[in-house]
Order: sequence, then structure tokens, then C-alpha cells
Amino acid sequence: MFKHSVKVPRLYKIAAKVAKDAQEGIGSIKNLVYEQRKKHPNIKAIYALVTTLFQQNDEIESLLKKSQFLTKEPRANPWLIKILIVELLWGSKRLSGGSIPEKTVQAYEQIFKAHMSDTSSITKVNDNGGDVKPRYVRINTLLISLDEAVEGFRNEGWRLCKCLDKTDYEGFLNKITSLEEDEFLIDIHVPNLLIFPPKTAFYNHTAYKSGYIILQDKASCLPVHILSPPTGSTVLDMCAAPGMKTTQLAAVMYNEGTLYAVERNPKRFETLSKIVESSGAKCVKTENKDVLTCTAGDFPRVEYILVDPSCSGSGMTDRLDFEQEKSKGRIESLAGFQIKILRSALTRYPQAKRVVYSTCSIYPEENEDVVRQVMETNHFFKLVPAKQFVNDTWQNFGSSDYGDIGKFCLYAKPNEDFTNGFFVAKTAKKINLFNRKIYNYKKHVQSQENRRKQRQGLDNDQPYDNPQFSQNNKQDRRAEKGACAETNMVYEQTKEGRTCDQTEEESMSNINNNKYMHSQENGGGETSATAHNTASKKKKRKQRYAVDDTENFELVGETSEIKNSENPEQNCEEPVKRKKKKKNKEIDMFSESVAIITKKKRKYLRDNMDDQNENNAKEMPEGKT
Repeated sequence: MFKHSVKVPRLYKIAAKVAKDAQEGIGSIKNLVYEQRKKHPNIKAIYALVTTLFQQNDEIESLLKKSQFLTKEPRANPWLIKILIVELLWGSKRLSGGSIPEKTVQAYEQIFKAHMSDTSSITKVNDNGGDVKPRYVRINTLLISLDEAVEGFRNEGWRLCKCLDKTDYEGFLNKITSLEEDEFLIDIHVPNLLIFPPKTAFYNHTAYKSGYIILQDKASCLPVHILSPPTGSTVLDMCAAPGMKTTQLAAVMYNEGTLYAVERNPKRFETLSKIVESSGAKCVKTENKDVLTCTAGDFPRVEYILVDPSCSGSGMTDRLDFEQEKSKGRIESLAGFQIKILRSALTRYPQAKRVVYSTCSIYPEENEDVVRQVMETNHFFKLVPAKQFVNDTWQNFGSSDYGDIGKFCLYAKPNEDFTNGFFVAKTAKKINLFNRKIYNYKKHVQSQENRRKQRQGLDNDQPYDNPQFSQNNKQDRRAEKGACAETNMVYEQTKEGRTCDQTEEESMSNINNNKYMHSQENGGGETSATAHNTASKKKKRKQRYAVDDTENFELVGETSEIKNSENPEQNCEEPVKRKKKKKNKEIDMFSESVAIITKKKRKYLRDNMDDQNENNAKEMPEGKT
């Protein structure tokens, strides 16, 4: 019977718990190990034990099965036994403790070695020192400047290796691989990022414990660098935990403005809050919410959004195979969540100007395909080439199978860029927005306005710029309008002078009265010369006569066409053809009455004018003509 509670070293017990939690998917190995830093200071040893366990998991399972260890020792903790086997065969190769579990595993040492199927695997793990990925250190400019940090490392004995040509990416990569143990570089793409030789330890460094430096991979720094929110802006980090990118955003904003950091998981939210507090980020507002249920009301005036959702983690070089295992169902589930959160960022925040989407995955199903599906249904944002934000020197981009999406998106590849695998896509709101529905609506409104102007121009005699309406057509319209108006005026005025119910004698009486009043206004008589001229003019008159009386009405002669006397040019034009109107009995009776009155008036005026001329001739003195 094992007694674990007292004699088993704490290092092995914590390593067994971390391995179990990682296998169950509670968190990544790094985060789980980091959470145990208060329980055991040697987190590097814990991390090494756990990673080696998963690297040699198949071999360990085979040894346990062949030796029937768990069958013979049914009460043993399987994860603790695996950790002890790792320490015995691939670690320090000895178990110095006197606990019962350690002694039991030591008793099976020869059996394990006898059943080893491939002894070269031990050598392979021991020689696993060929990791060329350097150690990246981001300077927390919220607490210390870059110059102060560089000077501090120099005082510790480090030598700064300068890269003068920032456009020579190949030369820069060569310098990374050739760094000596006491040399470091300043990155040419991401500001405030230092590069040290591989496996440089900073966990116990004073600057790390004080929050002056943050151990963050270069690929993880690229999304914030490409987003680049200005000072004083409003930013939303939709999946903020553990908080590395959140603190980097606060540094880029110089701790001014508002930065909303959202995390749904309560445990990860605690980690986020601690990292934000220790970094000195004062502009950050942490929110323990589900970002898919949030809207612009929860985070008002958001202008810049970072979307770094959960993914398969297939690009993380320090993750193990079981963490990166590509399952079709799992990838589809992750992609569905990623589509939802990216679409939410592009549609729910109307003041958003730029949105950056990133993952630590190298699978196109989580990257280009997600961007493609979202952008196909969104007409307000467009993809922006990410290459321009890394000095146009980057070499790895998306797949050509996705057209321009692949060209505009950026990949970081471990074997070529010496970073973790990462994907970044940047979108920006369109300035000149073209929407087919809006375009059709505006076109419809414009056509209605043109028709309205056309009708208004014809009714109000205003010019209208349309080639199908010539000047002649407009003149014809005006002539028709004037003729109709004059006809209506004559008809109304005549009705006031004589209605259709009047007799001929009453009409003649009105004419005599008008004639008498007209003669009184002219002084009671005319000279013979005036009478002669008047008589000659009467002979030259046409069939149309107009006589003004006190009631101010016109008598129209036998001419059926009404002309505009004020514009003689229009009178000479050919009359406009108009639709025949229905006959009106009242108008027909009025026309017949006017014709009768006209004939009788002519005869009456002719007889009276002759008599008046004779009287004037008798009264005229001799010698005058």
C-alpha cells in the first residue's frame, strides 16, 4: 500500500497533477505550470517532467502494460508512477527519495529496461538541444523604457548586437541563429522586443519578477503591432486571457484611452486580472463576460478590436502532440466559434475602424477559411495587406487557394521565422462603401426627382434639361397653355356680361349702353378726318373684333381659333393639335349668341358711323379739310 501524503516529494506530486489536468483539457501545460509557481519554485523542472511524459507517453504505456505494473499495484496513482518512470529513465535517472512509490518504481527498473523496444529513444530525448527558437523578451514600457532595459542588460554583461539594415530579413535571421551566449538583438519588426539565445532563463530574473520584462513570443506580438491603436483611443480585446496582448495594447496606447479586456472563463479571468495589475496598465477595464452576448452598449465607442479566439494551438512549438492533435470534429467546432466571434466584431460595433483576427494555429480551416466565410457576408470591411506593417520584408503568407485572402494574410512559421506558428489578418472599414441595395434605392429616388422636375418645368414654364423635349415642343406647350387660359377668361367674362338665359334684346341694350358710355369718354364727337381714318381701318379689319366696354369683356367673331394678341409670332404658328373635348351645350349656346350679336352690332355700327360722318361734315367750317 502506498502512502503518498507524507514522503513523496512535492515536485513529483505537482508534476503528476499538472499532467492530469493537461490531459483532461483544463488548460495548457504552460499555464498550468505557471499557476503552480507559488506551490513550488522550480517550475522549470515541473515543466520538463510533464513535457517529457507526453513525449514518451506511448513508450511508458507499453512498459506499464508489459510489466503489468498497474495490475500488480492497483492502488498506485497512474500519473505519479508515470512521472517517476520519466525521472528514472529520461530525467536524472535516479530516485533518491525513500518513499514507497519511489522504491517500487526502482524495483521495476531492470524490467522496464528489458522491455524497452527502442533504446535510441532515450538518447533522442537527452540530445534534444537542437531547438533554435530564440528567447523573446518584450520590454514593459509602462514601467521602464527600452533604453533603460538595454542599459540594464549591458550592466549584467550582455552585449548588444546591432542590425543596421532593417530591410535585409535574411541577414537578420542569420544573426539570430549565430547569437553568442552573451549577445542579444533588438527586433526589426516589433518595437521594444529583445532577442536572446535559445533557452535563456529569465524566470528568476529580477526584471521578470518586477514586471519590467514579459516573456512573449514574437509571433504573439504581431497582432497588436499590426492593429496599432493610437493613443487615447477605445480598444476591445475580445479574448484577453492570459493578458500578454492586453498589456502590450496598453503599452502601445501609452496607458491613455480605454481598453476593454473580456474573458468568459472565471479561472482565466483571475489570471488576466493579476497580469494586468502587475504590469501597471491603468487604462484596462477587465470584464468577466461572454463576448458573444455583448454589444456596443456594453463597450461604447469601440474603434479598434483584437480578436484572438481559442484555437487548436497547432502552431505552438512548445506544445505536445496530444495538444496539437488534428481532429476533424474539433477543428470544425473551433472554426464555428471563430466565425461567430469575428462576425460579431465586424457587425456589432458601428464605430469600429480596424479589426485584427489572429490564431496560434497553422490550419487553414481556422484561418483563411474563417476569414473567407465572414468577409463573404460583410460589405462594410475590407482586408488590408498585412505585409506593409512588417517593413514589407515578411516572406510567409496565406495559401493561394484562397485568392487575395491568402495574399493579404500573414503567417509566422517556426522553421523559417524562428517563432511559434501564427496567423494574422487585418480588416479596415471601407471609406467608399458600395452597397447594391443602397445604390438601387438612390437610383430610384433620382429618377423620381427627374420626373418631378420634368412635370414642374412644363407646368411652370421652366427649362428642363432633357434632349427629348425640344424648344419647339416647349413653345407649343406654352402656346397651348396661353390659348386655353385666354379662352377660359373670355368665357368667364362673357358669362358675367350676358348669361345664356338673356334674350337678344337685352344683349343689344347692353351694347347700346356700352357704345353711349364710350362716346361720352371720348368727348362726345370726332373730327371728319378722324372719322375717315376710322372708317378706312374698319374696312381692313379681319374677322376678329374686340370692343372694350365698362364691363371689360370681348366679343369674338367668326374665327374659332383664339390667338394671343400680345405675341404675334405665336399667332402665326400652326395650331397645336389637342384632344377633342366633350361638347358642352352651354358653350354651344353661348357661341351662337355671340355670333348673332356680332352681326347685328356690325350693321348697327356701320349705320351710325355713316350718320355721324355726315353731321360732322356739315358742321366743319369752310376751308378746312
